[in-house]
Amino acid sequence: MALIHSKYLQVYLSSEELIPKKLEEWTYERIKILVGNNVNESDIHDFKTDIPEGEGLTKDCCAFANTKGGFIVLGIRPKDMQFEIKGIENSSELRHRFGQKINAIPTIDFGLPKIIGIPDSQKVLVVFYIPLSPERPHIPTTINKRIFWKRTNTGNEQMTYDEIRMNFQNYEERREKLKLLYLELLSNKQQLESMRAPEGSIEGIYSLVSLDSTVIDTLLSDVYSMIAKNSNLVKSLMNLRSQIRVINNKIKVFYTQVALPTTNQRQITGQHNEFINGKIEELVPIFQAALTTLENDFKIKDPLSQ
Repeated sequence: MALIHSKYLQVYLSSEELIPKKLEEWTYERIKILVGNNVNESDIHDFKTDIPEGEGLTKDCCAFANTKGGFIVLGIRPKDMQFEIKGIENSSELRHRFGQKINAIPTIDFGLPKIIGIPDSQKVLVVFYIPLSPERPHIPTTINKRIFWKRTNTGNEQMTYDEIRMNFQNYEERREKLKLLYLELLSNKQQLESMRAPEGSIEGIYSLVSLDSTVIDTLLSDVYSMIAKNSNLVKSLMNLRSQIRVINNKIKVFYTQVALPTTNQRQITGQHNEFINGKIEELVPIFQAALTTLENDFKIKDPLSQ
C-alpha cells in the first residue's frame, strides 16, 4: 500500500490503484509516487531508462499487445535496487526511433507518446501506450526469437499452447466477421442498385425492395477494434448505416401514402423514385469505397469474383 498525501487528507492506495489506466492520466506526480514505492513494473506498465534495444522492446510490445495493452515509461533508471527519475532528451524523432526498434509480425500499432516535463530539468519523461491489438497474437520477426509473449504482474512470460491457440481462434473469428461485413455491404449495394427506376418510367413504377442494416449494426461493434485505425472506413460505415435507415423510413412513408385512394399516385411515385435514384448516386460510390478498403487494407476477397 502507498500513502498519498494531499492538502486535506491522506489516502492509502494499492499498487494496482496507483497505476494510471489511460495515457492522459500519467503525470510527473504519479510517476514520482510509483518510483518512490518501487512499483517499477506491472501487467500494464514498465519503466525503462531510455528506448530499449530492439529485442527487448519488441518482446515488451508483443507482450502488451497480446494481453491487455500497457505503458512503457522512458526516463526511469535503476539505482541501488530501486529506481530514480532521470529523464531523457526530448526529440521530435522519439516516436520514429521507438517504432524502428519494434520488429514484430503483424506490425504493432501505437500512437504519439505523452511527454512529461521534469521540474528544474531540461529532460523529460516519455510514456508510450501499446494498445491491446485486434491483430494479436504478435511475435518477434527474428527467427530464433520467435516466442509468443504475454504480460503478467511479474513481467513478460511465454504464452502457453492453449493461450496461443485461443488467440489464433479469436483472430480468425474476427476475420470471419470482416468477411461477413464485406458480404453485407456488397448485398446492400446490389439491392440499392436494383431499386433504380428505369429511365422514362419514373412516374409509372416503383421498386418493392428495401435495405437491411441489422447485420451491419451487429458487425460494426464486433469488428470495430480491427477497423478503428482506418477512420475513413469507420465514417463511411456509420454513414451507410444511417442512410439505410433513412431510405427504409422513406419507403415506409411512401407505402402508406401510395395506399391511400385519394392521393395522386403518379406524383407521389415520381417523387419517391427521384429520391431513390438520388440516394443511389450518392451511396453506391461510398459502398464501393468501403468494399475496396476491405479488399486492399484487410485482404478480404470478393467471393463472387472467384
